[in-house]
Amino acid sequence: MPVKVGLQYIELWQESMEDVVREKEKEAYPEGQIVFYGPSYFTRWGRKHGFTPLREVLLGASGAECCVNRGFGSSCSEHQLYYYPRMVRPLRPSVLVYECFGNAGAFGYTLEERWEIAQRVIVYALTDFPGIRIYLCSPHNSRDQKEEDVEKKRIFAGWQKEFAEKTENVFFLDILNYEPLQSRKDIYVEDGVHFNAEGYRIYGEMFREMLKEELDRF
Repeated sequence: MPVKVGLQYIELWQESMEDVVREKEKEAYPEGQIVFYGPSYFTRWGRKHGFTPLREVLLGASGAECCVNRGFGSSCSEHQLYYYPRMVRPLRPSVLVYECFGNAGAFGYTLEERWEIAQRVIVYALTDFPGIRIYLCSPHNSRDQKEEDVEKKRIFAGWQKEFAEKTENVFFLDILNYEPLQSRKDIYVEDGVHFNAEGYRIYGEMFREMLKEELDRF
């Protein structure tokens, strides 16, 4: 399968992935935490974009900070595979929350290609960290999505769900059909894709609900 994107520098958006990753590598966190890995849904969940950071929103049952945000905007599953050794492996996570659908279409990857690449990230994590629990985030809705886009997301989510059902310690998070996010059009910023403050409030509540057992461990 050919690599269709610049892995360290994205010409499409004139953005250096390498610079972003280097900044992430400067951050120090305890091992064994819950790591969120994926594109800009996670990246934007922080003060730089005017929101309370993910790490301060999703706290353990004791009130302890236990989540690490390893989102990097513009990334697709190809970037996530390439940077996994630097973005995920050093953290030695006990839980990986992984979103892998976003951005790949802009680089020309088919649904099948982006899922094949994402499965490598999943299998690498399962191999590196026996006992790790991995939560696969379904594709997300967007404000102005067309029915053909929704159908692609449903197909991709179906593959994720099937994989999770067949794989020990892998679980599927059905964000696509999470009603509080699905039914509202006022939870996005101007681009209609990324969340505003209200969107992230609901997003946080959703993860507290879906990851309750994991958060209760901390």
